Amino acid sequence: SSGTFVAAVAAHFPRVTPGPMDPSVDRTPTMAGRRAVERIGEEYGIADVNLIKPGVGETTRVLLRRVPWRIVARRDAGPDLDHIRLLAEQRGVPIEEVDDLPYRCLGLIHPQYTRGATGADGKAAR
Repeated sequence: SSGTFVAAVAAHFPRVTPGPMDPSVDRTPTMAGRRAVERIGEEYGIADVNLIKPGVGETTRVLLRRVPWRIVARRDAGPDLDHIRLLAEQRGVPIEEVDDLPYRCLGLIHPQYTRGATGADGKAAR
């Protein structure tokens, strides 16, 4: 039953519970990610920050489900972005490599097309 399954999984919790957090580590939010998104918006003329999707997962989603305009990737991202490079090549989306990103990559959605557009040419998929 599902109750037996949950009990079996829960029995392993004590072995995987992390220890206390190190209080000497500064965890104050820096807003570096937000500033990077705003800076990229200014550099690429994108007024709506909702069209800038930070991180590998969001960039993957842009390439699969949206109208990708370009990808901005950290130069040292290495093989972590192999699937991003492949998808970008398949969709004809340029990748610009930079050195100063707090994310491994950002996907930029084309600012001229609607939310429902998904084709490489900006037209709705049929």
